[in-house]
Amino acid sequence: MKLTLDLRTLANPAAIQEYLTEALSFPDYYGKNLDALHDMLTSWPYSTNFVLRFPSAPAPEAAAYLPRLLQVFEDSADENHSIQISVRR
Repeated sequence: MKLTLDLRTLANPAAIQEYLTEALSFPDYYGKNLDALHDMLTSWPYSTNFVLRFPSAPAPEAAAYLPRLLQVFEDSADENHSIQISVRR
């Protein structure tokens, strides 16, 4: 399955985490941080190609966070071969 996550309009880490929580139907106990995201993705049970839509000019708070977010997705894909990651701008 292909799942597009459109992060282009999100201005800060809290908004990004809230979006991911809803878009990926994470449970209530999801910690809404990068460590928790890694935990969820490494146990993701579905064969999924995550397409991350990044802004070409992110808001300042998001600019520092997005590379770290991408690293978590990539590290998780290295551990969980059911997921693949691609980035679009």
